[in-house]
Amino acid sequence: MNTIAFRIWDKEQNKFWHSGSTPSMLKSFFENTAVLNTRDEMPYQQYTGLSDKKGVWIYEGDIVKRKVYDEEEFFEVKFGEQNYNDIDPAFGLDYIGFSAELLEYDKELEIIGNIYSDSHLLNPEKKIKKIK
Repeated sequence: MNTIAFRIWDKEQNKFWHSGSTPSMLKSFFENTAVLNTRDEMPYQQYTGLSDKKGVWIYEGDIVKRKVYDEEEFFEVKFGEQNYNDIDPAFGLDYIGFSAELLEYDKELEIIGNIYSDSHLLNPEKKIKKIK
């Protein structure tokens, strides 16, 4: 069975609130975080069902790193970015016009931040860098 879980960023406390995965935990989470979603206009971010190479759960809005030969590539995890058949949206990786299905790369990726506290990592000059 797939695990369903969400998180939401709290701008005032500068941290994420995470849901549990049972129906009662999800209900409580959405009731308690509705103000962050409406007043602060913060989106709920869904767990992708995948983990990075260290076993950490990957969510929408995570910034991940992938090593390719002598370079590091940085991506934002987004829902619906990679959709081969226009019927089944998928979680994907996105940077500078490139997108790929997350499922293809999940075990090569390492979460290094998120779009709220680490958005500087998505600066176009930092999207691909040489490893020294």
